[in-house]
Parts: sequence; C-alpha cells; structure tokens
Amino acid sequence: MRKRFILGLLVSAVFIYLAFRKIEFLQMWQALKQANYLWLFPAVGFMFISLWLRAKRWGYFMEPIKSGIGLHKLFAAMMIGYYGNNVFPLRAGEVLRAYAIGKSAGASRMASFATIFVERLIDVLALLLLIGFSVIFHEYPGWIKQGSMVIFMFTVAAIIFMVALMLHTERTLRLISRLTRPFPEKLQSFVNKLLGSFLEGFTIFKKTEHFWAITWQSVVIWLLYAAVNYATLEAFALNEQLPIGASFVILVIVNISIMLPAAPGYVGTFHLACKEAVALFGVSDSTALSFALVLHITNFIPITLVGFIYFYREQLSLRDAVAAEGHAAEGQAGEEPKPTPQKPSSTLPRENGARTNTPKALDGAFP
Repeated sequence: MRKRFILGLLVSAVFIYLAFRKIEFLQMWQALKQANYLWLFPAVGFMFISLWLRAKRWGYFMEPIKSGIGLHKLFAAMMIGYYGNNVFPLRAGEVLRAYAIGKSAGASRMASFATIFVERLIDVLALLLLIGFSVIFHEYPGWIKQGSMVIFMFTVAAIIFMVALMLHTERTLRLISRLTRPFPEKLQSFVNKLLGSFLEGFTIFKKTEHFWAITWQSVVIWLLYAAVNYATLEAFALNEQLPIGASFVILVIVNISIMLPAAPGYVGTFHLACKEAVALFGVSDSTALSFALVLHITNFIPITLVGFIYFYREQLSLRDAVAAEGHAAEGQAGEEPKPTPQKPSSTLPRENGARTNTPKALDGAFP
C-alpha cells in the first residue's frame, strides 16, 4: 500500500510539472483576475443536483440488500466517500462509503461495496456512450482513443463476468474455485465471500421496474457534469469561441485521466488533462490552466467541506474502516471459512452487525 501511495505522489508531481511548464504566469493571472466567478454558483448547483441524483440512484442498487434506506443516509455516505477520495491516500473513499452506510443503515458493508462496483460499471458504460457522442464534435488525439479502448476492454470483460456470474452461477463459481485453489485457504474464503456479495449487488438488474429510472438518471447525471464544465467555461468567457460539445470533450478526457494513480484529490492528473482538453480548441495553455485550476477548486472544496461535515457528524474513523477491511480479508480469526456457494440464494452473505470488509477502492468518475 505504501508503494501505491508513493507512486501516486510521484505521478502527481510529474503531471503538475507537465501542467505548469511553459506557462506564462502573468497571462494566467490576468485570466484569473478577469474571470466572472458568479458563474461558479450555478456550477456548484449543477454539481450538487447531480450528487443528489446519484444518491437516489444508489438507493435502487441498495434496495435488494437493505430496503428503506433514507435518501439522506445514502447522500451522507456518498459524500463521506468523496471526502475520503479527496483527502486520504490510496482512494480510500469507497471503503469509507461502504463503512458509513453499513454503520448508519445497518447494511452489509461487503454487499454495499458490490453496489458501488455496479454503479461504477454503469458510469463507465455511460462514459463510453459520452465518448461516442463527443467525437461528433471534435477529433480525439491518439492517446485518448487508446485510453478509450482500454476502458472499453475492461468494461466488456467486467460485463461478461457479471453476466456469467448471474446466468451461470454454479459453473462460474466452480471455475473461480479452481483458479484460486493454488492460493491460501484464507484468500479462497475471502474470494467466495466477495463473489457472494457481488451476486447480491447484481440482483438490481433483475428489478426491471428500476431499469428505466437508472437509465435516465445516469444520462442526466453526466449531462449535469457537463453543465458544471459549461458554467465554468462561461466564467472565463470561453464558450463564445468553443463548440457546444467542448464541455463533453473536457469531461471525457478528465475522467480518463483521473483513473491513473495520483495523490488525493486527483492533483496533477486532473489539471494536466483539463488544460490539454481546453487547449485542443485553440485556447492558450495559460488560460486553459487557469480554467483547470478553477474547475478543480469548484469540484474539490464544496464536496470536501460537505463530506467532512458528514464524516465528523457520523464520528467515523478511517483507521476503523481499514481495520474492518483487514480483519475480513484475513478471514476474521476464529471464524470458520464458508464453503463455495452453489446457488445464487446461498451465496448472499448475511451480517449481524459484526465487522466486515470491503475490497480495495475502485477509481470513479469525478467528482
């Protein structure tokens, strides 16, 4: 874990250097001075509407696990997760998010993490659609096309595994059992519990009454993210010289870049990608970097403050969350390992409030 943290710091340092080199700081200062910061108010408004909608959508994913969770608890846990990603190393936010909803709503933390995994898959699918839409407005450089292909391959592989686990549960579990047989029993037990939790998280796809709600909410969430970019561009009076699809291009490039390991808050990776995305449209590097700095602050500060308030009110501890993860990963000494489940109904884990685990955090879309 320490190596990952150091790698993230090094990546951020390199990206910060690349973002600021050859920048005319006087021009950047002029752009920052002349910006109309009143446009940041609607930008923040769009962002929190998207977060509220994201929490509502998460409620559909959580319903098979724990029905009746209030929207406020879902929103609070989600904001705690974003706060964790912004201030703690190793993208600890998803661990905190699952831990927070487990503590406040009594939901399975492992299964809660499974819903976050499903949520991220849907976000990646939406991002892929967004890439196809934004290509209409602007030609992407080669590295963006390559990055999109990596995302596409990962998404296809994850969907194939998910479908196989849902439709051919026993066969898929037997295959995973054979693949993990050379590894220690504790790891095999952990994988079995994890797969069971994922099955529980994936049951949302069997609830067809929520399908269209999840679909339109996912589309609107991304449109609101683009609206945040558009309002911030308007603050710098850039929309007059940019095509209407520029906000989507920026959104796609930034979201691809923040999947890289980096320091907390996506420092460096966000700034360089955002600057380069704006510069694609002929905007000077200095003005583009000014926009990137303001957009990052617009996303970072409000989310971090709100997340910290919920984190403080819930009296959570990152150490406790990670400890809960570690205990379950070690098989929780004294607990008998469970055999590999053979049916979907038998793979769904049950909790009695004891400590549990979530796997390492997945990277997600910004914010």
